[in-house]
Amino acid sequence: MRELAERQHALVATWQARALGATRTEIDRLRRLGEWVPRSRRVLALAGAPTTVEQALMAAVLDASPGAAVSGPSAAWMWDVPGFRPSPIDLVRPRGMSRRASGLATVHEVLDLQARHLKVVNGIPVVSPAWVVCDLASTHPHRVERVLDRLWSHRLLDGRTFRRTVDEFAERGRAGSALLHKLDAARGPDYVPPASGIEARFMEICLWRMRRQVDSGGDEWCGRVDFRDLVLPLVVEVQSEKYHAALVDKAADASRRERLQGAGFEVVEVWDREVWHEPQAVNERIREARWRLRAHAA
Repeated sequence: MRELAERQHALVATWQARALGATRTEIDRLRRLGEWVPRSRRVLALAGAPTTVEQALMAAVLDASPGAAVSGPSAAWMWDVPGFRPSPIDLVRPRGMSRRASGLATVHEVLDLQARHLKVVNGIPVVSPAWVVCDLASTHPHRVERVLDRLWSHRLLDGRTFRRTVDEFAERGRAGSALLHKLDAARGPDYVPPASGIEARFMEICLWRMRRQVDSGGDEWCGRVDFRDLVLPLVVEVQSEKYHAALVDKAADASRRERLQGAGFEVVEVWDREVWHEPQAVNERIREARWRLRAHAA
């Protein structure tokens, strides 16, 4: 039991102890002797072990098992998505595996939970990143797109796995399926998620659709630009005070801008502080550049 607890954040479920050969009487005696402390009727913790967030999550999984895994906002926290907390704890488990209620978490029973939907993070069973996105579509629809792009940019999911999970959710008629199909349709095979928070913010405020992180240039490659208009030869570069304010950085940016202009592009440079705090000014600058390009074409 101690060896097993070392792999489970100092925890053992009573059903695991019985599988190891312990009787109910022996388990009760361990409780009375103080070697193990109850976390619930079904979960014991080694006496003296530190209480951590991970231990609370693991205790909830063991209490609701077999087949349970962390889901919802709790799973988003485990996958390191900002803005989510581990508690209150949400779990998911296959319907029919157990009818036992849990006092440590909210348990959602589903029909279509499969092995590929389950991962292990820090020793704790948790649903996959694609499942997290689909799960949040019904409970946090205003945040789900940003969660999707963050997990995608960290290479925790891709278009294929996301689309397959979306189709499975829609097949069951779950809430949020329409939003998920919309997010999937907006991301084609060449989709590149925003690499930073500032790129995501620019996408929110920009009034025109643009492609991100596009290799650009004419006969000579000029580099990968931050944003490029879908139709016009217009490039938008988002500059950071931290990385582009030094003289050497300004010289490099000027050289890159000249190459892009030589290749026929109109280049609009905006600063991160403007993207965050002056979106109207950013859009006005882009509008003027688009007007110049259309006037020149006419």
